[in-house]
Parts: sequence; structure tokens; C-alpha cells
Amino acid sequence: MKDRNDVGGYVRRVQEGTQRYAQDVLAENERLRMLVTALEGEKLLLADKARLVGELVQANEALRTLAASLETETRRLQDHAVALRADRERFETELARLQSQLDGVKDESERYSARYAEVEQQNSNLANLYVASYRLHGTLSRKEVLDTIQEIVANLIGSEEAALFELDPAAHTLKLAASFGAGPDTRRSIPLGDGLIGRAAAAGEIYVADPDAAPSEAEGERNLTACIPLVLDGRVSGAIVIYRLLPQKAGVEDVDRELFDLLATHAATALYCTKLHQELGARVGAGR
Repeated sequence: MKDRNDVGGYVRRVQEGTQRYAQDVLAENERLRMLVTALEGEKLLLADKARLVGELVQANEALRTLAASLETETRRLQDHAVALRADRERFETELARLQSQLDGVKDESERYSARYAEVEQQNSNLANLYVASYRLHGTLSRKEVLDTIQEIVANLIGSEEAALFELDPAAHTLKLAASFGAGPDTRRSIPLGDGLIGRAAAAGEIYVADPDAAPSEAEGERNLTACIPLVLDGRVSGAIVIYRLLPQKAGVEDVDRELFDLLATHAATALYCTKLHQELGARVGAGR
């Protein structure tokens, strides 16, 4: 009886051990199953990470390629910028050269224009000189000669204040023959060698007042601009005295000096011819 109980207890213990073992196996199996599930999840996660890493590697490679391309493009642009800078410097140099050439052309054009104007002025002056000379010798009327002298002085020289003196050889004195707008202080007679007018007539040399010098304080010479001795056959026969110039006239010019030379000889000749004509007319009238 005891042995049967012992066997039964043993069987129960075996069954209980087997049951515990089976439970342990099931528990271990469940743990392993859960571990497998966790590992599979980890595997999937690692796969996703690996895929992401691969994508990152590809993206990094693409960025590296793009960076290399950008670096190449940057070097190309830098080289292009250097070339453009060199071109700009060359263009600026060329522009400066062309500007200098243009300035030279402008200066040359201005010189030609000035020369053309000068030639035109000379042509006009020559025409005026010719007309003045022709008018002086185109009449035997003393009045017309005096009117022509007045017009030359007023229109060509630019003065409306002048006087004509004729020489009295016996008295060695210039005597006033005509006055063109001159003031009342104009001297009626001037001895040769007296004052600027008398000295110019005595020397037979044209006198032109210096615009920078102080005006003469001598009688009849305060506004003196020029004295033109009238010379005939090497001898002084009188003088044309020019006082103030017109306001728009800045001063005596080269063409005025040419007119002075013309008046010095042609006016003297014209006045001498009118004098001879008057004397001849008087003789003819007396003979009748």
C-alpha cells in the first residue's frame, strides 16, 4: 500500500514537473516568439534605416557632384569675370583714347571754324577797304570825301567822335578842317610837336593810345584813341584824330590799323585831289 502511494506521489510529482516544464517551455516559447517579433521589427527598422542611409548616401553623392559642378562653374565665372574686367579696362582705355581723339577733332574743328571766321572777317575787311578806297577816289567833291571819311570812321572803325586837321605849312600848325561829333573842347589848331597829336603829325607816325595807360590830361586829348597823320608824297598834309570809340567797340583791332594806313595815304590823296579840283574850278571860273 505504501509502495502504491509512493508510486502515485512520484507520478504526481512527475506530472507536476512535466506540467511546470511545459509551462516553462511555453513561457520560453512565448518569450522567444516575442523576441522574434521584436527582432523582426528591429530588422524592419534597420532596413528602413539602411534604406534611408542609402538615400542619404545617394543624396550626398548628388550633392558632392553638384558641389563639384558649382565649383567648376564658379571657377568658370571667375575666369569670365577676369576676362570681363580685362575687357572693361581695354574698353575704358579705348574710350579714353577715342575721347582724346574726339577732343582733338573738336579742337581742330574749332580752330578751323575760328580760321574760317578769321578768313571771312579778312575777306569782309578787304571788301570794306576796297569800298572805302573806291569811295575816297570816286569823287572830286570835298564834301563827299569828308562824308566818306566820317562813314569810314563811324561804320568801319567804330567812333562817332573824330576831327580832321589840315596842315598850314607856313605856320607849322594843324588847323581844324572838319569835326564829326567831337566835343566843344576840340582844339582849333595844334602846333606840330605839341602834345600827342602834334608829335604824331610831326613824326608822320600813327599814334594809338595804350588802353592800359592813363589818359592824357592835355587839352583836347582826354578821350584820344588814335591820331592818323595824312601823308602825301612823303610829307604830312594833315591828320585825322579819333576820340572815343562806340560802347560796343572793345578797342583798336588789327583791321582798324589797316584802315588807319588806308586813311593815311588815300584820304590825303583824295583831299589833295579835291583841293586841286577846287583850285582848277576857281581858275577856270576866273578865266571866264
